Amino acid sequence: MHVCVVFGLTLAPPGGAERLCIEEATHFAGDHDVTVFAPEYDADYVAETLPDPVETVEYGRPHKGWRGVRRLRPLLAERDPALVLSHYATEEVSVCCVLDGTPYAPHVHGSVLWFPDDPRLVPHVGTPAYERLVSEVPGHRTFHDPPDLSARQRLWATVGERVRGRGLRNAAAVFTGSQRVAHELDGLYDADSTVVRPGIDAAWLDGHDPRVLSEHEYDLLSVSRLDPRKRIETQIRAVGQLAERGYDVGLTVCGTGPDEDRLREIVEDTGIQERVTFAGYVDDADLPGYYAGADVFGCSAWMSYGLSPLEAYGVGTPVVLSMDTYAKELLASEPAASVADPDPESWADAVATRLDSDETPNQDAVPTWTEFCREKERRLRERGLLT
Repeated sequence: MHVCVVFGLTLAPPGGAERLCIEEATHFAGDHDVTVFAPEYDADYVAETLPDPVETVEYGRPHKGWRGVRRLRPLLAERDPALVLSHYATEEVSVCCVLDGTPYAPHVHGSVLWFPDDPRLVPHVGTPAYERLVSEVPGHRTFHDPPDLSARQRLWATVGERVRGRGLRNAAAVFTGSQRVAHELDGLYDADSTVVRPGIDAAWLDGHDPRVLSEHEYDLLSVSRLDPRKRIETQIRAVGQLAERGYDVGLTVCGTGPDEDRLREIVEDTGIQERVTFAGYVDDADLPGYYAGADVFGCSAWMSYGLSPLEAYGVGTPVVLSMDTYAKELLASEPAASVADPDPESWADAVATRLDSDETPNQDAVPTWTEFCREKERRLRERGLLT
């Protein structure tokens, strides 16, 4: 049978959603014909990561709304798939598939509540569900500033959210990676979803040679895009507090992004330049060595799931997670893992707990990509969507 995978973002590194799409397409290509659609993609990345039998099609921009439907629908119809899987394209795929009678199964990486300043928030603001759900997650209050829309913009946002809700309710299956997002899809759209946990490369569970990160007694590590939602400032200021408590710690910050200049200024203002290193972008092949070289990995981000803490924990490194990093659903009850409020004092307390502990990670708690894909395939077969 022919399976089409629609990825509604640019298919290029880095990124957890991109990796999930690649792993999913690769897995289903073992038994089925697979075509991957994206508005645009990095040809080198696709050539390196997807098997040769997988066809990759660029459907161009604009790719959202009715213009996206007009671009995508004839390409889907030409392949006549038995099933369409989608990521970040629920509205467009649902309209195409309903018109053509094709079953579809979106994977929702985060509800609209995980997108700051998004016009799609506006139709929900003030509703009991919105107020309840936002109050439950620290970052939802911190990062939500719904834009002021014109009457026309508000109308289109409302229509878009109604199409999205209907698309989720009419889907043959809806998947997501965390119970938190499943809870939000139910509250916002009355949509049922199945939680299937994305994972890591199984090879990362093997031993890795640790990289020397600094000359300090203890090494802390952060790996993420540098933007305010990742709250790297919290980890930087916690380093200063830990130093005042007598811990000889260094922090290595891996990643690039728009918040880098501000973070460097905070390091200078705090007077801990000798303790914080900005390592820039680190290739996936080198990440296991960074993880293995750290005494504690920190993920302070407002994040609906989070692959980097799973990668670090799978390599065997203790982790500290923010209260609203929802990889905590897997790791919070495991040894060598702590959950902290995203403020410097609480973060320093949690890191100190990990540094003073002899607990070791339970690597069996971390799902692999193979396990993720097999579980998704099993759920699809249960619904009669795969043969």
